Amino acid sequence: MSSLETIKRSLRNYIPTSVNLDDFIKAEMTLALLEKCKPEGDPTKAYLLLHNYSLLGEVVCDETAFLLQKAHRLLHSCSSKMNWAKVLENYRNAQPEFCLYIFTEEIEKGSKVLKFARNTELAVEPDRADVYFEYIRKHKEEKHFGYAKGGKYSYSIKDKTSSTVYSADVEIPDCTPQMPISPPPKKTRKKISVSTDELLASAAEMAEKKPDDYCYSILKSNTLKAVTEGNVKSANRLEIDKITNLVGMVGSGKSTLMKVLSYHLAKADKKVVLVLDTVSSVMEMCSYLSQFGVSVSPVIGRSGREKYIDQVAKAHEKYLQNEYSKYLTAPCIIDGMAKNKSDKSSVPMFGNEPCRSLMKNKKHYNCPYMDICPAVRMYRDVYTSNVIVTTVQGLAAIRLLGDNKLFLEYVLEQADLVVFDECDKVQKTLDEFFTPSASFDKFRQNAAALCSEAMNKETEALDGMEKNESGYIRKLMSSLGVCMAVREAISAYGGTWRTILSRTFSAEILYQAICRENQKNKHISDKSLEHMRRVTIGLDHDKDIEHILKFALSEDDLKIFSSDISDWLTDNNCKPDKTFSDHIKLYLVVAAFDNYIREISDSYLFLPYERKTQQELTDFLSTRFTAQQKILPSSAMGNLFGMKNDPQKGLILYRQYAFGRALMDRMPWLRLTDKGQPAGPNVLLLSGSSWADGCLQYHVNVPVKYLLEAEEWMRRKIAESKMIDLGTAIRVSGSGSEEREENLTEVIKKIMGTIEAELRSEGKLLMIVNSYSEAQTAANYLNRLLLNGKKAACMSREADEFDENMILRSEIADFSDHSADIMVAPAQAIERGYNIVDKDGHSAFGSVFFLVRPMEVPDEISSKCTKLNGYLERHCVLSGKKNAFDRAAKLRSEATRQWSLMERQGKMQLSSLDPVMKLDVTASLFVLILQIFGRLCRITDESKPAPRVYFADGAFRRSEKNTAGYDLLNELIDYLDSMIDNKETGKIAETLYQPFYEAFKKGVEKNEFADIFDDIYSEEEEF
Repeated sequence: MSSLETIKRSLRNYIPTSVNLDDFIKAEMTLALLEKCKPEGDPTKAYLLLHNYSLLGEVVCDETAFLLQKAHRLLHSCSSKMNWAKVLENYRNAQPEFCLYIFTEEIEKGSKVLKFARNTELAVEPDRADVYFEYIRKHKEEKHFGYAKGGKYSYSIKDKTSSTVYSADVEIPDCTPQMPISPPPKKTRKKISVSTDELLASAAEMAEKKPDDYCYSILKSNTLKAVTEGNVKSANRLEIDKITNLVGMVGSGKSTLMKVLSYHLAKADKKVVLVLDTVSSVMEMCSYLSQFGVSVSPVIGRSGREKYIDQVAKAHEKYLQNEYSKYLTAPCIIDGMAKNKSDKSSVPMFGNEPCRSLMKNKKHYNCPYMDICPAVRMYRDVYTSNVIVTTVQGLAAIRLLGDNKLFLEYVLEQADLVVFDECDKVQKTLDEFFTPSASFDKFRQNAAALCSEAMNKETEALDGMEKNESGYIRKLMSSLGVCMAVREAISAYGGTWRTILSRTFSAEILYQAICRENQKNKHISDKSLEHMRRVTIGLDHDKDIEHILKFALSEDDLKIFSSDISDWLTDNNCKPDKTFSDHIKLYLVVAAFDNYIREISDSYLFLPYERKTQQELTDFLSTRFTAQQKILPSSAMGNLFGMKNDPQKGLILYRQYAFGRALMDRMPWLRLTDKGQPAGPNVLLLSGSSWADGCLQYHVNVPVKYLLEAEEWMRRKIAESKMIDLGTAIRVSGSGSEEREENLTEVIKKIMGTIEAELRSEGKLLMIVNSYSEAQTAANYLNRLLLNGKKAACMSREADEFDENMILRSEIADFSDHSADIMVAPAQAIERGYNIVDKDGHSAFGSVFFLVRPMEVPDEISSKCTKLNGYLERHCVLSGKKNAFDRAAKLRSEATRQWSLMERQGKMQLSSLDPVMKLDVTASLFVLILQIFGRLCRITDESKPAPRVYFADGAFRRSEKNTAGYDLLNELIDYLDSMIDNKETGKIAETLYQPFYEAFKKGVEKNEFADIFDDIYSEEEEF
């Protein structure tokens, strides 16, 4: 059999130089895959096979799945519709007699359809399809990196308080780093099986090493149960094979199990990765496990190092603990060797070390001390540690030093077990992580400083500015005009498109809308329309259209723009009405804006490192997730770029890069053997609320295999909780932005009697709002009303301007020692990840007040993307499709249909949503309320009062005037009833939610209404 290089050499003798040979080969490889999967398939859609969609739905495990997974990596550049069109066109420009495939056009249902078939008369390398398949199966990416050799180098240091950049020089002796090398990838992973007795024995060992450790007592008192076909019974063994979902209510010992299991497997020299919610949790876990002699290390990002130091620093301590400081404050060798540093550039560079940015002759080199430098120790320790602890972002994005491999790739090749704590939140985080968005208006505002700096430069400095940088600055300077031109075009030319433009849209979406209009009225030939589109995406050249695009984003040239379009339409025998003409104009403006964003993105990528700025849009533009896209399935809608015109926030840009949650719930299959069997690590999923059927964001679509059940006395105590609908008529949630703050303070004023009664009870108060600004408003108002030295504090972000009535988000775990009696916090910030307890481990809170109905920002792009992924995993049935091409086409079609439905329903009233989306709202709110309630359910002292929950916002109930309206408390009762009563999964729901369910049904009556005018419930009257 020939080799790929032999085929290339042969074809070079026959293929014209106008045809790109590499693209020619890629086209034949992709078409060969289509021929293998569906010979009669549409060749213009062959790119659908390059998205790794075999992992979605019911996972396909066969040799074809392996071949397609490898092709997903090798042919990634052909996976976009636009790029594939270019590659296919390049292929069709070659002489047919030398092509493996020939094409014909047929008429089907009145339209031309492209067909392809094997060229049976091929004389040159006729067996090359088999060569292509063999090459795809065995292909490995080669990576080469250059280390700085002996000589003089420089690097840049940014002043943290300004945009000033300092330069430092360093003389490096000739040396070659001895970087750790990954062992060969593990082929498959054996099932992990450990008995409860073995776990207890390991926990007992931990207690011997550290007598005050609580793991043994908790593990011994809680119960592990196995779930088999809906039946639940006690289990004496935990088995983790591929992916295992283990759920347990708060206090059932999930974190304890994770710690003991890590210790137990580390003794057996297994490689375990723990994925936790926050960096502080990561560092604390490392510190905890190291006490027992476990070889453990963290993997966290470098750029936020100073913030992490603040998060883990203990109050009144001058120095960090050694377990933290050795990773967070270790010095950089190069920085210590540097010369001519100014005073301002001599401060520690935590997180900004020049590991890959040593400069010589305008080229970047890697630091030759990576193998010994203390500053990057954590990335070396990965190779030798038994337990590695990281965050979701760390797992998904961090690269290891040396071979520059993604940490994720290393985990897929080497880890025996990956444990995802709070897995329901993890999957939402992953979906959102791979769907970034950014405000173009914020970027425009941030660009002002860079433009001002350039405008103030001396002539000599301007002349010395690098070409890429000067080009980037020029593009920034036009951003104001671009922004105004796009928004004015939307306003002026939108016309009948107001519905489309109120949702997320792209140039492609507008083009498809134009095509639909043209089918009805035939304003212009389809050929002319398609030609226009091809020019805007770079497939064709046309000096007239290219001239139009030059003026599309210039306010000063609107007359020229409009006149040129009219001339072009006339030249193409088009006599459109004003609406159609306006739509053509708007499409060209948006297409020009797409090109402008790509140009900024490309310019930014080639900027010198020291001139790159950390801003929302520049991060958005420069973060392309190219390596991750080759591992994960693509997003179901395709890897799109789009925008939304928000009346308040301006132009919001977004991208969809990957089906994020697959990193977790398909991890064992992200690497396949040549037979299509999973070759990734085993996965253990842990959560207290991941079984919430109907919740598109949080429900994890992996069958529950094990339950952890808390002690009976704890379940009884939680079931005794008081849940009280305060019955206020004032509606905070759902009110307009101008009324919302006033209504919030009115609710607080109305329930002050209950608040004061709670302040006389045991435990602090937690109050829930929807945003940090609402938290500050509520805390300030409470402090005006509170008496007897009582005080409220609001949670704040690290970046907020701090005052005495605030508590940093990173410090809320110590709230039991805070002087405030009340914490006001946004629902999304407090829902999980924090054990806010006293010195005995009991919850610091005695009660929680829901001052608002906790909901996400409606119509948020990232939220819709995660809901779409949840919908597809739950409702898109792909198993009936016989081949990979049909599966991919069905998934893409279903995703497009559901996205359109969610867009239409984005601003509907809750009561008007379709059943699937309405159930999702109820289930999502249940998970959020349950998790917040969990902050009160850390119970170690049975003698203390049971938790109290107050629903204060009138929006929890429907209005008496709107009997068909959405009533959350009624919906929650129905939702809980349906889960508990489910014959197949009711036992799971019962174990997880029965205590909450009992308390909720006792305290909240059905069919109440918000407009109740008699006195509200008072805690004073009850007790």
